[in-house]
Amino acid sequence: MYYGLCKDCRLVEGAKRGAIYNFQTGKVYSLNKSATQLLSACEESTLDDLLDLSSSSSQKYLQFFDDLTSKGVGSLYTFAPDKLEETVQTSEASDDDVKLDFLWLELTSKCNNRCLHCYATCGPLIETEDCVPHERWLSLIAEASQSGATAIQLIGGEPLMYPKWRDLVIKARESGFEFIEIFTNATLVDDTCINFFKENDVSIATTIYSDCSDIHDKVTLNKGSFDKTITAIRKILSAQVPLRIASIIMKANENEAPKIMDLCKELGVEVTPPDVVRPTGRGDDKNMLPAAYSKQPIKPPFYTDALSFASAQKQHSCLAGKIAVTSTGDIIPCIFARNQLCGNILSETLATVLSGQLLQECWHTTKDHIEKCKDCEFRYACNDCRPLAQGSDPEKRWLACSSECSYNPYSGKWEE
Repeated sequence: MYYGLCKDCRLVEGAKRGAIYNFQTGKVYSLNKSATQLLSACEESTLDDLLDLSSSSSQKYLQFFDDLTSKGVGSLYTFAPDKLEETVQTSEASDDDVKLDFLWLELTSKCNNRCLHCYATCGPLIETEDCVPHERWLSLIAEASQSGATAIQLIGGEPLMYPKWRDLVIKARESGFEFIEIFTNATLVDDTCINFFKENDVSIATTIYSDCSDIHDKVTLNKGSFDKTITAIRKILSAQVPLRIASIIMKANENEAPKIMDLCKELGVEVTPPDVVRPTGRGDDKNMLPAAYSKQPIKPPFYTDALSFASAQKQHSCLAGKIAVTSTGDIIPCIFARNQLCGNILSETLATVLSGQLLQECWHTTKDHIEKCKDCEFRYACNDCRPLAQGSDPEKRWLACSSECSYNPYSGKWEE
């Protein structure tokens, strides 16, 4: 008689403990070392070979199997269960060739705000010159569509300070992009902009840092910016243009998170907890970190599904299929990954960069490559932000583990 996991379950071993991933329910069950070793041994041997079933000392192991069976994750088999490696994978998950899906275009590094935490160090007075000719932006949009991209976001700096931003929206629409979004501080949005957004099916994203002008303007260093942003938000919503509001918490606004979420609720937009300042650009300053606010740390319970599980073993859960193109033409895997240069559109075609080793390595950075994570049993059910992990690491290592995780896979304990 054999004992094995059901076809929709997988055992993942860590340095000290293990975990069962149940794709039917999405739940991830933690196992101690002996239970992990026993289940692993069951893959090759019968229960009779592993245990003296007549001995009272084996009762605890049999009870363990009964518990797994009652949870629907395991079963007794007359014959050795077939290897189940391929049964839950879809064609998408088994395809190791990641395709471009989404891109940010940082049209300009000019901005009328001078936000304290700006990841791209943008502002009214900048040393970096915008280098990408308008025709190159247009051709890049066509190349991205031909490479499979379906979503695009125009960003800056302040994208509405780019003189021909409308041309790029029209080009993206003509090229077949299904989702076009402009991430703007909204201070320059007027009625003609809103009419254009609506006519061209453009979504808008913007940022607020408080529900009052004093604190918001303290972050943007642009007096009057809050009133202009809120006025634009109300007009955009009134015109029924899709809009989402993001927010970042730092020292200057560390008590504002509940007020920001209340304001979003009042406006009728999706309410999400604000993010914490990312250690990139001007935000790479420990003195800017809030003391009274933090996002939910990485901790149980974990959930996953068959497709996510298969993908997590081959590609990065967030980076895969995405690129950002800066106003100097540099291609990076994420707007926050400023030092992960993968190419430049002024000297290379997009197709060349997409197939190049540098970008492919970023896209295929899995938890099996990351310090500490590679020895964790939860590694295929845990999200990851490489730029945040790198920015928080004293040595700025790309493969550093996340500072938001307090789990020690070598002791099997969650530490304070």
